[in-house]
Amino acid sequence: MEFKNTWNSFSEILSRRKVGQTTLSNILIKAALFLSLLIIIPFLFSMGETQRYVDYKIGSIATKRVVAPFNFFILKTERELIAERNEAIRKIPFYFNYNDSLSRLQISQLNNFLPFLLDNWKKNSEIDTKTVIKTERLTEIRDEIFIRFAITITVANLNVIFDIISDTDRLNHLRRVIRETRTYMNRGIMDINLDAITRPEVAVMKGEVEESLPFENRLDMPSLEKIIENLLLEKFNVNQTFILKYVIGQMLQPNLIYNREMTEHAVQNAINSVSLTKDMVYENERIVDANERIDEDIYQKLQSLEMARIEQSKREGSWQNSFSFIGKLMMLTSIIMIGGLYLYSFRKKILADNKKLLMITLIILIILSMAAIITGPLNWQAYLIPTTIASMLLAILVDAGIAFVCTVVIALILGGVQGGGFDLTLITLVSGMVSIYSVYKIRTRNQVFKAILYIAIAYFWIVIALTAIRFDSILDALNIFSVQMLPNAILSPFITFMILGLFEKAFDITTDVTLLELSDLNHPLLKRLSLEAPGTFHHSMVVGNLSESAAKSIGANSLLARVGSYYHDIGKMEKPEYFVENLMDAENRHEALSPNMSVLILASHVKNGIEMAKDYGIPKLIRDFIPEHHGTNLMTYFYDKALKMAGSKDVNEADFRYPGPKPQSKETGIVMLADAVEAATRSLSNPTPNKIRVFVEDLVDKRVRDGQLDECDLTFADLKTIIDAFMPVLYGVFQHRIEYPELEKKKQRQGNGNKA
Repeated sequence: MEFKNTWNSFSEILSRRKVGQTTLSNILIKAALFLSLLIIIPFLFSMGETQRYVDYKIGSIATKRVVAPFNFFILKTERELIAERNEAIRKIPFYFNYNDSLSRLQISQLNNFLPFLLDNWKKNSEIDTKTVIKTERLTEIRDEIFIRFAITITVANLNVIFDIISDTDRLNHLRRVIRETRTYMNRGIMDINLDAITRPEVAVMKGEVEESLPFENRLDMPSLEKIIENLLLEKFNVNQTFILKYVIGQMLQPNLIYNREMTEHAVQNAINSVSLTKDMVYENERIVDANERIDEDIYQKLQSLEMARIEQSKREGSWQNSFSFIGKLMMLTSIIMIGGLYLYSFRKKILADNKKLLMITLIILIILSMAAIITGPLNWQAYLIPTTIASMLLAILVDAGIAFVCTVVIALILGGVQGGGFDLTLITLVSGMVSIYSVYKIRTRNQVFKAILYIAIAYFWIVIALTAIRFDSILDALNIFSVQMLPNAILSPFITFMILGLFEKAFDITTDVTLLELSDLNHPLLKRLSLEAPGTFHHSMVVGNLSESAAKSIGANSLLARVGSYYHDIGKMEKPEYFVENLMDAENRHEALSPNMSVLILASHVKNGIEMAKDYGIPKLIRDFIPEHHGTNLMTYFYDKALKMAGSKDVNEADFRYPGPKPQSKETGIVMLADAVEAATRSLSNPTPNKIRVFVEDLVDKRVRDGQLDECDLTFADLKTIIDAFMPVLYGVFQHRIEYPELEKKKQRQGNGNKA
């Protein structure tokens, strides 16, 4: 709640402005937003490093001759470095420490265990052979085995082992198994699985001595247990094998301990030992001629020259670094000014709205931050930058023009200032324009799939075009598209629609997506209206049809006009019986009231409607229709009634007007006219098309002469178009009451025929 109040206070500061005059606070806010871009963007992209040959790609044509200004080394390509480092790493062994004390302990146990059993078996065979005595003795032996050898064994299993060693042949085989196990232990058992050994060499450190462990001698515990099991199965059954394997296994532990630190240190040394350079270019040596095709070697020389020049500038503290930074800052200022000049020239209302300017700035910075992270710490390809998110968000939240200009700004920053080059600029522009087209007139959330398809096609088109121009491999192009561009095309629209609601709530913006949700007649507020004030509900539906048709005809937002119409009279639910459309055949309650009281009741539905809309979370854009569709109209019927009752001297006209404000947009102006037309034409008797048109034109003319449309952008040409758009809807509403001349003549002919 505290955060919400703070944000609302901040929003009020952003929205504060004087009519006809830009305040100092407004100028400061706009300057702060501009400076934030100039400060944050260089921080994101490390603008100190200027690259002269960023647009040179493998396969492109050099535009000028390039000669080495000084000696410099040619850097190896990323592919070459990876290959050489992998080869160096491949020669590094996995290091293990031989645990000598553990080995001696285990070998001692293996040496002593079988003699211990034989000795006890002989002693036990000399004792009385009664069962009770044998069992007690076995229990004592079991306990002694646990104490001496740390082996747990049951009396029953111990009895099985005594049975085994009572047979000379099986005893000899068991001796062989133990002897071979001892041999394996002497060689060493690794404490990690063999699958983890990904390189051919394994080294065993015995003190300071390093010994190589041949491949055939490498064993881990699972491998040794399998060998012991196979040896035991040669002479013993499955049950005996299981018991013996379990007992022997308790005496075994890995005695080759993996030395991770030593191994990783050796790997790092191997990586560091690989030289970053492979050759040298000497001063005045030609690197590339003008009009020469750039191959991989030339490209690597140009990139190496760039790195060498930057390093030289850093070492020498050259003034060129500062000059380069100033140049990039000037470039960035010019790019941002493109957006500023567009707003100043064509979108003055948005330029005056600091809240929307903040939103636009945030969206641009979010996308540029994502670009900086993707190409920086993550070191991913620039094709994965989801620039279309900004294009789609701005197209939905503001308009297509703003979205396109901001897309141009982002493309120029990424391609020029950040150093992404022509490819990134072109891809950002084309995919951005396509994504704007796919969502700028959104009507369903399913358009996310349309956006995915269009963006994917745009990406595919551009990558194939660039590949063809540069004679690159088509397989490489398809790989770039499928691995990088296609996931970008799929995820960007989903991310856009996921975060769209956050921007709507934070900046109090109503998009077409929200309007579609509000247009659902199952919305709780509209359901209440249909039940509590059915006449008003029907009136609102007709006004919605009129407004939508009119708005569409003059290029206004037809969806906004229709939805605004649905909610413009919701305040009438408080006292529906006082409004004529809800009376049916009931008595008109205003006849028993004074004109002033009637006016108060009628005007109260505006205030009640606004409060009700707030309670139901209706956005401000829709709430504006509630007061603005009445403007400051005069309630003529009650004003005339008051004049008749009291005389003109005792009646103040202002008391009989709605509080306003007048319509501030084309859509609210249209709803004002549609509301008046729908309500008034219901009183027409025997309406004909000509009669309806004359009546509507007169109503519109009265609103114009009363100054109700002075503050919206409707022109006289718009008003004529609006009237033309009203007519088909009104004809449809009143067609059951219209008698056309042709139909009357036909009836007369039919009547005369019947008489004959």
